[in-house]
Amino acid sequence: MSELLSPIAVIEAIATLLWVYAGLTFLAWVNFVRRTDRRQHIPHAADLLGNLVPAMIMLVVVVLLGSFIGLPSVVVLIAVLFPAGLAFGLHMSLNDIRGEAHLSGEMVRFGLTAVIGAAVIYVRQFA
Repeated sequence: MSELLSPIAVIEAIATLLWVYAGLTFLAWVNFVRRTDRRQHIPHAADLLGNLVPAMIMLVVVVLLGSFIGLPSVVVLIAVLFPAGLAFGLHMSLNDIRGEAHLSGEMVRFGLTAVIGAAVIYVRQFA
């Protein structure tokens, strides 16, 4: 039972949920981009990169500060910050290209994230 509640297991579960959300958001982004005119594909990809750059800069700053200060757990921060930045960038880019976000679509994505994430967490930590 102590392995279940260990900080590493909790961090791994959070990172897993963020990775699943980022993956589902990427699929939704690809679906929206696929339905746009072909000449809009490159600007949408550039917009996606523009939304990912600040999160990745923050990740590099955390790594550099961790190495200068000597934080031993900077790897744990990276394990959560990278998928969180990816999920944030994808979510912001998806909001930029779609006209209006519908609560039902967001709830479906959150629900799928919970179901798929719980299944992956169960397989990785309990099975």
